[in-house]
This record gives sequence, structure tokens and C-alpha cells, in this order.
Amino acid sequence: MSVPWTGLQFGLGLLEIGRAWGFKPSPVPDDEQAKEFLNGAYEAGVRIFDTAPSYAWSEIRFGAFLRQLTAEQRDSLVVATKFGESWDFETNQPVLDHSYDALRTSLDESFRRLGRIDILQVHRSTPEVLRAPGTIKALEAAKAAGVQVVGASVKDLESVEIACTNELFQILQIPYNRRNQAMRPAIARARETGRLLFTNRPFGEGELLQAEDRNQAIRECFAAIQATPFDGAILAGTRSVEHLKQNLAGFRG
Repeated sequence: MSVPWTGLQFGLGLLEIGRAWGFKPSPVPDDEQAKEFLNGAYEAGVRIFDTAPSYAWSEIRFGAFLRQLTAEQRDSLVVATKFGESWDFETNQPVLDHSYDALRTSLDESFRRLGRIDILQVHRSTPEVLRAPGTIKALEAAKAAGVQVVGASVKDLESVEIACTNELFQILQIPYNRRNQAMRPAIARARETGRLLFTNRPFGEGELLQAEDRNQAIRECFAAIQATPFDGAILAGTRSVEHLKQNLAGFRG
């Protein structure tokens, strides 16, 4: 799949194959279960995957999945990851570090795990982080190393404006769903300035799916986001192939 693209796609967030997360966290899968899930996602037609070093085992397990693909299969995927937050496997806690040295170390490790990286985002960005010379230098190094698209995962509108007025930033990732629309202005700003946009947490970490009719709740969640068109993807995370197929059906309406 080419990067960037036009239109709205479905993307799979891979946090739940790495560590516990969400409104009602599920047990973290083991390596074999994660492999089965990723194979099921590929067979179901998912082609955009979003991971991060701070998702604990996620990037490692996704890298193992990528290595089993043919070159043609790998070329059909968009692989997105992040830097700025890593995972300490001894303490089982995330480690936030946006220094240039930490960003470069993280980037090198992600290349080692994933091979080619199509999209790289600064994780847990703030206006100060996005303005920092070390951040800009690390993003420029990523582009020089072959990353096609770089940008930032943001949660405030000041960061959106910084990214949308610096040509280096080509993609934004924001939390957005039918209950939490604080970042709605970012959608128009990304569209105006030709940025790709990822939205995450479409189900409010699962809280919006606590309904009698789960499939109807899924459709309503996707419809609320699809009502405002943009170029990019809605990232929906799960560790269940059954739930993934429900999500795909809901996304397709």
C-alpha cells in the first residue's frame, strides 16, 4: 500500500498484543496467540498496522510476524510505529524520553525489530517536544534512513498547529470518538494542510461498546468519526480475531 494515500482506511492498533490496556483489560496473549491473531488480521484484509516501543511486546511480536511474509506481502502493508516512549521490561512500566539520543536509540531498535518503517510518529508529544531541536533532528534522521512519512501523536490543539505549520510533519494521530471530540478541529486542520490523520480510541478504550447490541455500538462509533471525512485511518485495537471482524464490518457500514 502506498504512503501517503487518499481516503479513509481501517487500521489496526497493536497495543493489546503487547500489554494490558483498556476499559476492561484482557489477558496479554503469548507469542503464539499473537502470531495467530496477526495472521488472522492479514487474512481479514487489514493492511495498516500501528505499534510502538512502549506497547511492551507488541513491536517485537509484530516484527516476528513481518519476517514470515513474502516481499510482496510486506509491500502491501503500512507499518507505523513511534518513538519518544519505550518500555522497561524489568519494571513493566513505560519510560518517557524525548532527548535526541533516546529517540535515535529507539529508532535504531525499531528498525532492527520491524525492518522497513513506513510511518514514524513522535509519541506523547507536547508543544515543547515538537519545537525541540533534538526532535526535529531525530525526525530528519528518520527520513534520511528511509522512513516515508513522519509526524506526531498529539492530544492538544497547540501541538496540532505546530505540526501543521512545519512541512517536516506529514501525519498526526489524535484520540477521537463520538464521546470525546475535543480534538475535532485537528481533523479540519489536517485536511486543510494536506496531512494524513490517524484517529485512535474509537471505542473509548472499550467503554463505548458496553451495550446490549455490540455490533450496533461499533457501527455507531465508526459512523461518528466517518461523518467528517479525512485522509488517513481509524485505528481500532483488539487482540481477538472475532472482534476484529466485527470492527471491520462496522467500519464498512
